This record gives sequence, structure tokens and C-alpha cells, in this order.
Amino acid sequence: LLQVPAGVVCRPAANVPEGVTFLHDAAAVTAAAPERLGGHAVIFTGEESAEQIKSVFEMAKPRFILLKPKSQEGVTYLGRRFFTMLRSFEVSEGTPCMLWFSYPKVAGQDEDDVVIRASADYGSLFVDGFGEGMLWGAEGFTADNLRESSFNLLQASRMRISKTEFISCPSCGRTLFNLQETTAKIQERTGHLPGVRVAIMGCIVNGPGEMADADFGYVGSGVGKVDLYVKYDCVKRAIPFEGAVDALVNLIKEHGKWVEPEEDEEVTAGEAVAVM
Repeated sequence: LLQVPAGVVCRPAANVPEGVTFLHDAAAVTAAAPERLGGHAVIFTGEESAEQIKSVFEMAKPRFILLKPKSQEGVTYLGRRFFTMLRSFEVSEGTPCMLWFSYPKVAGQDEDDVVIRASADYGSLFVDGFGEGMLWGAEGFTADNLRESSFNLLQASRMRISKTEFISCPSCGRTLFNLQETTAKIQERTGHLPGVRVAIMGCIVNGPGEMADADFGYVGSGVGKVDLYVKYDCVKRAIPFEGAVDALVNLIKEHGKWVEPEEDEEVTAGEAVAVM
């Protein structure tokens, strides 16, 4: 959606600048929409027939569309049905679609419950290649939690990589260092590197296999010793534990993945927005 030339979106009205994109409900598009600089966008519920979807595209020629179901019940099935029909039309090819889901407050449910539900709804569609962005409405959420959860969801489904990703084993009797403390130290030093994946593994028994998707790996190899990996390859062996985090940072620098954090920047997992 970063490539969509639309800045301001609003409902059709008089005296609106030509550069504004008009937002229509699909059911209200019954005639050819007039050409305008800002173009048009359309909200679908997902319940439209194939003929209705095609007709709306031919009349409105939307720059982008939004899928906003009437409820969240069966939204995954509804979404797959909608995108299957959408992709069968040449007229809709290349038109970005944003998923717009809303979660009213439910007695007995907290924010974690909503995050789990939304992750299943959005994530199952995103990982199958359906949708290019999201609008997430959730009653009772703080703005900060909604932004953070949105970025986490987008990163987990590989839609937008906005922060460092850390992969860690669950720890067991073979773990050769304090996994929680070490992970925290590595996050503090490297948490400002968007797109970089760092794995922290307690031992070499399962560690190299579990961190297969990581760019860099930090693996306990013996008492007080750490091996460092780049992708699948072990590149530094038996580094004393006391200097292993510094060695990891130097390794990231050697491979051109390092940027210096801004002076006033708090090194965290990154900021987030709720509309992406």
C-alpha cells in the first residue's frame, strides 16, 4: 500500500479537493463513478456475489479496496471466498486490498484474548497471500497496545518487517548459560536492527536446527563457551561467555547488518501503528 497514490480518504461530499480519494460501500456503487484525481476506494463485506464484485470494479475502478465483514464469525472462510472470486477477474488484478476487522469488547475477555483471535483471523489470510494491509479496531485497547500488537502481527505473518526478530529455545537441562539474562542483553544491544533475525540457543544439541531461519546464531557449546553462526554455518567457536555478546555485535557489523542506534533512541522491539 505504500505505492498507492492516495493520501486522504473520505466519503463523497461537495467541495472536496480533487486529490482526495472517495470511499464507497460496494452496495452503493450502482453507476459509473466520475473520474477524479484522487480516484475511488470501495468497502466490500465479503458477502457480495462474483457478479457484484466484478460490476463494482468496472464502475468504480478503485485504487484500493477494503474487506470489512459485518461480523468476525467465519471471517477466514469469508475472506478466502472473497479473494478467490477477486483473483478470477482481470479487472481487479493489482488492486491492493486491506483487511478491516473490528473486535467489540466481550465480557470476560482481556486484551490477550483479542490479540489471539485477531492473529488467527488476520494471520491465516496474510500467510496465504491474501491482503496487503490492515485496519484493526478493538474496543478497550490502549493505543500503544494496539500499535504494538499490529506490528507484531504484521511481522509474524511476514507482511512487514519492522524490528529485530529474536528466536530462542525454551531452555532445558542442557542449557549452558542463563537464557533469560543473555537474551535480554542481546536484545538490548541489537533490538534496533529491523529485519535482522538473531537466534539465542542454550546448547548445540538442537540449537542449530531450531535456528535455521536466523541470520545470526548465539549457541552455547560448552561450559562458559559460545559458538556463533551465520545462517547455517558456525563461523566462530568456543568464544568465552564474557565476551560473546560483543563478538556477536562485531559479527553483525562484519556482515553489513549493523547500524548505530540514535543517541536518544530507546533500543526496543520497535514502534507500531494500528493501520498498515
